[in-house]
Amino acid sequence: MARQRIGELLVGKGFVDDEQLNSALEQQKREKPNSRRIGAILVSEGKLSPEQVMEAYAEQSGIRIVTDEMLKKSDPQLLANFPIALARKFGALPLYAEDESLVALITEFDSLLFNQLFMIYRKNIVPYLCSTAAINEIINQAYSRVDSQDESLNAEEFGKMADEDDAIPDLIDSNDDAPIIKFVNNTIAKAVKEKASDIHFESYEDEVIVRFRKDGKLSIVQRVPKAAQAGLITRIKIMSRLNISEKRLPQDGNIKVKIAGNDIDFRVSTLPSVHGESIVLRILDKRSQKLSLDESGFTKRDLEIMRKIIHMKHGIFLVTGPTGSGKTTTLYSALTEINSPDVKIITVEDPVEYQIKGVNQIHINSKIGLTFASGLRSILRQDPDIIMVGEIRDRETADIAINASLTGHLVFSTLHTNDAPTAFTRLIDMGIEPFLISSTIVGVLAQRLVRKLCPACKEAYYPPAAILEELGLKPEDYKDHPFYKAVGCPECGYSGYKGRSGIFELLLIDDELRRAVVARQDASDIRKIAASNGMLNLREDGALKAIRGITSPEEVLLRTQEDK
Repeated sequence: MARQRIGELLVGKGFVDDEQLNSALEQQKREKPNSRRIGAILVSEGKLSPEQVMEAYAEQSGIRIVTDEMLKKSDPQLLANFPIALARKFGALPLYAEDESLVALITEFDSLLFNQLFMIYRKNIVPYLCSTAAINEIINQAYSRVDSQDESLNAEEFGKMADEDDAIPDLIDSNDDAPIIKFVNNTIAKAVKEKASDIHFESYEDEVIVRFRKDGKLSIVQRVPKAAQAGLITRIKIMSRLNISEKRLPQDGNIKVKIAGNDIDFRVSTLPSVHGESIVLRILDKRSQKLSLDESGFTKRDLEIMRKIIHMKHGIFLVTGPTGSGKTTTLYSALTEINSPDVKIITVEDPVEYQIKGVNQIHINSKIGLTFASGLRSILRQDPDIIMVGEIRDRETADIAINASLTGHLVFSTLHTNDAPTAFTRLIDMGIEPFLISSTIVGVLAQRLVRKLCPACKEAYYPPAAILEELGLKPEDYKDHPFYKAVGCPECGYSGYKGRSGIFELLLIDDELRRAVVARQDASDIRKIAASNGMLNLREDGALKAIRGITSPEEVLLRTQEDK
């Protein structure tokens, strides 16, 4: 008996009607010779779900659909002999072995795939169906979990590599099996896997030290022999398209790589030092960044104020804080929330760290005269509704941002000050008239990042009264309230912390504050007015997170030392 066609099964099950099927068949004819399967066409048109196609294909082929319980039994060791390129080519994955059988995920029957699996594992292949969309995600997760073996560098292996220019050509021409290339690739993959934010390659007198920054803290992960320094630095320069012969001047570049199916960008900075060049790679991994205001750590009050500010029609909203305090991420989260087809958003950044679909983003380049100020001037001729300027660094940029606000634009930017009230005095110091500041600034947000306690090992305790007082809390009010401290376990790399959250100081300007700014009152006066209107300072907001067990009292005190 002839096997029933997939289209007939879909109609028979009531998933689609004859008209929809015939339309898909016509589309398939138009796409020849590289036409898609009927199910894929119907899914792309929104007529079917991937699960419905898989159900019909399971009935047609007699192959069962994989279950969640089976996916939990996945054996990562099997992947060592099955490259990710092969997994993507066939849309398949070896899952786990049972006696003489190998359970494998497939998206469709393919005899060549079965032959490949048998030749590699020498076991009977037991296939289970999985949708194309699901298996792509499973492949990404599976291969990102595979531990890449560290390629340790030793003096014997690299003894022939001297710090000379004639070592460069050999490295350029070398293949992917070269130890230096393996080491760099594995270091980058390990940093991404461990959710590090930066990789530091630091040159010293007798060695190169590799450090990762995770949750704001640096730790040594590798010591590399001095003999490998030239090759290591040259390899990174080649990847980031920098001048490999220029060792006297700092250089900036970027790297784009794919790790387990995910596109990861790196911002690269080189710096000459006494013992050779040092290099820092900033990891720009969208997956690790939750571009959502709801996930940022705002209190309910501050979240409501933030949403009020970012939906205003005009004005300037400033985010302040030191380097690495999450200012850009907060602005990206705000832009992501208000981004829509009926709003034109343009940014001018140095550099563009994350690309947001639907937002026009400009990367400044001072070498050709494209600065924040000149970029901002050009932006205004593009009829934007919302503008984001990476940073207000000088009087010229501040003037243009103020003019943009006065002409009906909402402007987002950052400023380097320690707290929100100081932003006003900083702008006055730049030479901006107080009446212009008071009439354009709609809000200022100061922020820091605190490490979140690892939920697997955090331990309850009752802090001394002195710590509670330093947090701004009354010891008698919290004598029976447990706080939590960092302990350390394998889950968090024995640091006691896992991930970070923002602590904030959000100032919404009102008439009283405007009068204070025009009168050139100092930051302490502005702080008192804002506090009387309900603004929490950084330490107070941090204390709330310590009370809720999100972070430890010690971490809050460490990150808010200047806010005493």
